[in-house]
Amino acid sequence: MSNQTFVAKATITLLHPLSIAMPVAERARANEWNNFPVMQVGGFGEDEDSIMTGYLPATTVRGALRRHAALPLMKEAADKGKHYTLPQAYRDLIGQDAESEQQPDEIDLAALIKQREASPIVDLFGSGLGVKSRLAVSHFIPARPTEPRPMTSVRKDLEDTETALDLLGQKERDRYIGRGEANRRRAQARQTLDTLKRDKRRREKRGEDVGDMDAQIAAAEGLVEKYQAEMGDMQVSTRAIFTHYALPMGIDLSGEFVIRGFRDRDLEILKRAFDGFSRMPILGAQSARGCGQVSGKVEYEMDDGPHVITFGGFKPAVFR
Repeated sequence: MSNQTFVAKATITLLHPLSIAMPVAERARANEWNNFPVMQVGGFGEDEDSIMTGYLPATTVRGALRRHAALPLMKEAADKGKHYTLPQAYRDLIGQDAESEQQPDEIDLAALIKQREASPIVDLFGSGLGVKSRLAVSHFIPARPTEPRPMTSVRKDLEDTETALDLLGQKERDRYIGRGEANRRRAQARQTLDTLKRDKRRREKRGEDVGDMDAQIAAAEGLVEKYQAEMGDMQVSTRAIFTHYALPMGIDLSGEFVIRGFRDRDLEILKRAFDGFSRMPILGAQSARGCGQVSGKVEYEMDDGPHVITFGGFKPAVFR
């Protein structure tokens, strides 16, 4: 392994809005953007205002590249009748490897070197706790701080489609009407419950007594469960408005890739990864609702001069 460090600058352009919702940490609440990842920009001095910006997390980019790098190898093995085992698939696609999750004094360095040589994907991306990644991926950040914007969509009910109810039998029409009434009452009870919970949190922050609210909350929870049960086997609201948050289309997000101990085969892995990503250039969530398509370029220097990878458009990447 060489001591050379490979650095590539990358730009990802949002052709569609980018919607991401990160998991909510234990004992925490989602942020005001439905847990779209945001970070503070500036605002560290006493007289400075804090500015927040949405960003594309490194883990999202890294995970996509790893999958696109590993899948062709899995397909090649399957075509030869040598299908990956489940541990192999977790190791290469996800980076989870139970055998490598050892304490430092238990790690067999000779076996580790052998594993790196045998699996270029693990060598570059790492695996478990024992095989450290040589690839570092930055967050991808807009040039100007940009907060995620709300986007809404509507799920229709049967009656919103003309003649649909007329094509059902009378028994099913009556069942639909009853479910709709139960759903309306469930929604009202849920709104009351949410209001009570917010009031309780505010009173707790002010140090006020909230003992009398527990019974009210329990009663509201009971009503929600009651009306939900009355909805029968379809216990969700059919007509509903959904809100998700997204960075707007048309902006560029900048980041970089750094490989320590660069090897020639690392570049081949990255090229394969970007080619796969170019053929399916979707990131984040809500792709069925018009979000997630991107394009971009990666620029880096080699001994023979500058190189550029351009990707996107559901077609092969271009390498120059």
